[in-house]
Amino acid sequence: MWLFRSASQDSETPRSSAQPDSRASSSELEKLRGYHDLAKDALERAYRKDVEGSIAEAIKLYRLGLSIIYEGLSITVQATGLGAAFHKVAAWRGDMNNWQQHVLERVRDLETMPADSPTVRAPQRITLQRAYSHSPRLQSSAVPPQSHGVASAGRTGAAGSGVIAKEEARLREVIEGEVLDRRPSIRWKDIAGLAGAKQALQEMVILPAQRADLFQGLRAPARGLLLYGPPGNGKTMLAKALASEARATFFNISASSLTSKWHGEAEKLVRMLFKVAAEMQPAIIFIDEIDSILSERSAGEHEASRRLKTQFLVEFDGVANGSERMVVVGATNRPQELDDAVRRRLVKRIYISMPDAGTRRALLQHLLSGQPSRLSKADVERIVAATNNYSGSDLAALCREAAIIPIRDLGPAVSCVPAESIRPMDVGDFEVALRSIRPSVSREQLAAFADWTAQYGTLS
Repeated sequence: MWLFRSASQDSETPRSSAQPDSRASSSELEKLRGYHDLAKDALERAYRKDVEGSIAEAIKLYRLGLSIIYEGLSITVQATGLGAAFHKVAAWRGDMNNWQQHVLERVRDLETMPADSPTVRAPQRITLQRAYSHSPRLQSSAVPPQSHGVASAGRTGAAGSGVIAKEEARLREVIEGEVLDRRPSIRWKDIAGLAGAKQALQEMVILPAQRADLFQGLRAPARGLLLYGPPGNGKTMLAKALASEARATFFNISASSLTSKWHGEAEKLVRMLFKVAAEMQPAIIFIDEIDSILSERSAGEHEASRRLKTQFLVEFDGVANGSERMVVVGATNRPQELDDAVRRRLVKRIYISMPDAGTRRALLQHLLSGQPSRLSKADVERIVAATNNYSGSDLAALCREAAIIPIRDLGPAVSCVPAESIRPMDVGDFEVALRSIRPSVSREQLAAFADWTAQYGTLS
């Protein structure tokens, strides 16, 4: 789009110029590039709303772009090891400084001029041309959307709007068909333990929905939550239970949900996802394995991946700065791989740790309910003590293995023995099962989670 065409578009950054000893500089370069692209996307969307006459939406997006610009300009990039790539730093920073000045002027005009002012109605003819008049390239390429004439608009408008409507209908069908889970059936009582995580979710989503008058200003709830920890401990179940308890529409996102072989399709799906969620609020957008979608930006990543991250961060900022009743919840086993811009937006970061003895006891009782067994309370305690460092999924696998042993002991006779004649499970079956079902999470992994939690997270 002509309005925010950047000086840095004239050449591409050499993506592999950084040497191994300059990885930090290369990382900062990519962060600056990411913020540059985020700001450009937000300001282009703001301009489109401005031209359409949606002044409130335009101001909101202009201010979002400004906040992204401020963050981008705060990044310091060292020249060490970057070589020819370093010249892009000045170009990107120059773009953002230029945009900042012009957007501040436009926001000031929009907020101070009367609603019936022609400047507000037609920014491309008055304010924006004046604001960019000292930039020859931008001015020469400026072609206002309405300047092509009534006849041209009459010939192409209906056909163009029809194509856009069909495209939106197709994207909406994809979101509603593959992503939307309208009625998650899991409740808090179905999840053993995790009292701290449940309390945080209660304060963040459910209570604000019940008492909106109390959760305002500094008490306004965060819109981003990260559930992280070893696999198999109930992160996805927690998100679904949250949607059930809050009576919210649940959008279950994974990398495959937003992957497409078509150029630009992923960004459109992200935009439609947030649009549909806003229409169906209260809504929870749950991103499983969020590190696979929003990992740290790097010099070697594919252009499509970078555009997807850019679009997601822009939409995410729209949720954080708006009044919609929407929450973005991410789950990951690799929090250290998340991009720092994503980590900052996920304000609440809760560690879903390995189940303690009380939680393992409750899980065992739940798994064994309805299953014939000769386990005493002492036997259950022995199993609880023997399963330290077992995750919830490890315990489930252990119980399944123990439950199959009485059938395995029958040998060939299993084909003709009545079901009621199969002996109940006993503690010996668990002793055998413990030899084959081992913990799936190593001590080194747990230590890495502990280090990350000490730096960024919150214990549940």
